Amino acid sequence: MCPVGVRTSHSTHALETGLAKLWLILVGVNQYQDEQIPCLHYSALDCQGLGEALNAATQGFPQKDVKIYNDFAHQQPLLENVRTSLKEVAAATKSIDTVLFYFSGHGMLEPSNQQVVLCLKDTQKDNLIETGLKLQELLQLLESCAAQQQLVWLDACHSGSMTLSGARGETLIDSQLNPTQELVEVLRQRAAKRKGFYALLSCDQGQQSWEFPQLKHGVFTYYLIRGLRGEAADSQGIIEADGLYRYVYHQTLAYIDKANQQLRVINQLKKGRGENQIHPEYPSQTPKRIVEGIGEVILGLKPDKTVSTRHPRQALVIEGLPKSKSALALSKILNTSGGFEVNYWTISEKTPSSDVRKAIQKCLLSESFSESPTSNNSIEETATVFLYLRGQIQETEQGEAVLVLSNNVVLNRSWLRKQLRRCRSQQIIILDCPIGTHIYTSLRDWVEELQLGLDSEQCLIAAAPPSEGERFASSLVDTLNVAIQASGLTAAAWITQLQVELSRTDIELYFWLFGSQGVIEVLPGKTLFTSDRSEQKTEDLDDLSSTLGIDYTQLRDLLKAGRWLEADEETTTLILKIAGREEKRYLDLESVENFPCIDLWTIDTLWVKYSHGRFGFSVQKRIWERIRETSASDPVLALIIGNSNVAASQTCIDFGNRTGWRLKDSWIDYSNFIVEEDAPNGQLPYFGFFEQVWRLKVLGVWEWHSAIATASWWRLCVALFSRIETCQIK
Repeated sequence: MCPVGVRTSHSTHALETGLAKLWLILVGVNQYQDEQIPCLHYSALDCQGLGEALNAATQGFPQKDVKIYNDFAHQQPLLENVRTSLKEVAAATKSIDTVLFYFSGHGMLEPSNQQVVLCLKDTQKDNLIETGLKLQELLQLLESCAAQQQLVWLDACHSGSMTLSGARGETLIDSQLNPTQELVEVLRQRAAKRKGFYALLSCDQGQQSWEFPQLKHGVFTYYLIRGLRGEAADSQGIIEADGLYRYVYHQTLAYIDKANQQLRVINQLKKGRGENQIHPEYPSQTPKRIVEGIGEVILGLKPDKTVSTRHPRQALVIEGLPKSKSALALSKILNTSGGFEVNYWTISEKTPSSDVRKAIQKCLLSESFSESPTSNNSIEETATVFLYLRGQIQETEQGEAVLVLSNNVVLNRSWLRKQLRRCRSQQIIILDCPIGTHIYTSLRDWVEELQLGLDSEQCLIAAAPPSEGERFASSLVDTLNVAIQASGLTAAAWITQLQVELSRTDIELYFWLFGSQGVIEVLPGKTLFTSDRSEQKTEDLDDLSSTLGIDYTQLRDLLKAGRWLEADEETTTLILKIAGREEKRYLDLESVENFPCIDLWTIDTLWVKYSHGRFGFSVQKRIWERIRETSASDPVLALIIGNSNVAASQTCIDFGNRTGWRLKDSWIDYSNFIVEEDAPNGQLPYFGFFEQVWRLKVLGVWEWHSAIATASWWRLCVALFSRIETCQIK
């Protein structure tokens, strides 16, 4: 049942002004000195991560005291250390203060009197009462505390770790290690006696608290941390206890439900192979709140978002057949609702095969999202890559299986398998392979060959629709559009929906799914409190189309970061590569007049978008349009070299003055170029792809042959502006 809120009104004034103080005591125990008490994997990380999240959320509260005890901390989670801190806090608090006690570790029942004991590092199972922190003792210390608002968070009913191939580890049979029922009863009695008491448990009666290796935390504390980092904040950015509970409640249930969705598909595959070992579904874990009519308890404010260069969700959509609306729509959904950084490619006959391979390798192998997080206890979004390939599968005369994207771009199955094996991220691989006129190898064989095995996190989906048809691609889009309205979409749920969608057609769906380390999500679920991704606009997706398969991601990233001069140098490099003039180092008139419109549009669009309309070829073209009718004003020079050359030379100077390429009647050397915040419109891109020949003045007289050279250079510029006009770039 969905929890009902108990909140009343917002009030952060006392905490923000320092009138009230926040007292935090956080305890996490991995390793126990007594071998009779099973060790845990992530309780210390739970404690450490929660401490960081609370520190971030309470930066705006000047008065706070944080005491952290875990295996990795300077202060170890020993009974005497924790007991001493509780006594110190109880003696120092004022009524306006808030106290939070958090514990992650084993809780046990003392056999003789059924008392609940929280097990510290030095707790002895045979002497729980004397060596452990009794729950009643904890509550008595809090009872003597003056603070009116008291919170107790307990992640204390741990069992064995879970993987996404079923529960494993020590499934603890010892009833001493599951004191949930007694915990609930004691805390209920306390809540009934005292207003302002708020208890939060990791699970309900009859359940246990689970650690998930892929989360590197217990699932309960994992979502506590995420909630405190802003996902549980309300519309005013305030994080309060009741809102945090509702967030953790829903997210914990959703995660285990998604894990079960994935398990059902894995079991379906196992049954199809005739395997008898079917994994049982995961047991429920329902966080529980114990509170009696409390007002709002403020825990913190939503921290400012930190800018990270690491984007953990990367997608590459490659169309090797005539451009389809469905593939472009797929790209937009992945970007706006899937949180992917998307590159969308259309392959032509001129696209170099090497560029396509590099793009695939960059998506699958880039260190920026396959490397390990710098901090062991930081909450990182799972690195996921999405690769969509649309082409025809064939078999060469030598019997080698290949995917044909164009006559020039052919991917060997063995090469693709090698790249997938090198990738350390979760993988979602889509093969859209319309049936062609050639004899094609079995698509089932492709799915079998590309599987990475039981230690992987991989989803493979493939289909062979009728020749050049978009039925499969449109089904991908349709099922994603339906899921956008729901709470996210896992790869397992997507496969199930596609099976239903395609059952009404003659298209057979082939798939493989395994995720030993985590749930594979195509569309991450929206929380009840935040919807940053859903607020993104479709226009945020950069169309990086190229006639020649040029990779524009580096240019886009430089522009997005405002690194203007580096982006300008990258633009020159790309333009020379597109025109095939890398060795010549400069464009000539013919290469300008034949420059591919799609690539010119892509470059200009990126410049205009990320400069907010200040820079770009189309911006420069509009400047030229205002001065293009300039006539010769030097009659003597006009008699020598002609009116058109003088007019062109003078127009060039006017253009340079307007774009900031000239200063005090002279041209600025590119090495001295500086792009200020108030840079003139059209200052970039600089025309470094044209050979520079500037007009010179000797003894106060314009040198006529220099004027002709300058006029010739300007005609290249005019040719570029005319090409922009021809390509209808506005």
